[in-house]
Amino acid sequence: MAVHNPPRCQQVGAIFAGRFLALVGARWCLPILEQLGEGGRRYQDLHDAIDGVSYKVLTETLRRAERDGLITRRLDGGRVETATLYELTDLGRSLDQPLAALAEWAEINWKAVEAAREQWDARRQAEH
Repeated sequence: MAVHNPPRCQQVGAIFAGRFLALVGARWCLPILEQLGEGGRRYQDLHDAIDGVSYKVLTETLRRAERDGLITRRLDGGRVETATLYELTDLGRSLDQPLAALAEWAEINWKAVEAAREQWDARRQAEH
């Protein structure tokens, strides 16, 4: 009996949807990773830098990213008051290249995506 090997795009799609998006697909995960890519940040600094994120959601997203091994938190001993410093791990930093590739694709192709949407919408309206 022959072994069925799904097409490469199907394999990539399953991995992307099932793993990658589960890892970084939360609304605030990418802005957090972007901020931490610039260096370690305190909780309040992250909150202030990311417009629109609530304290509750920031806490949940940071905990999830820490659980996933993307970030680490530690007490910042260089401060008078106790402060928690969040930083990217090596695993978190390893997302830089794939995320940059996705951002580049979006920048290059977004007008084509918008045009395709407009064409699809126009066809749908013509059908009804």
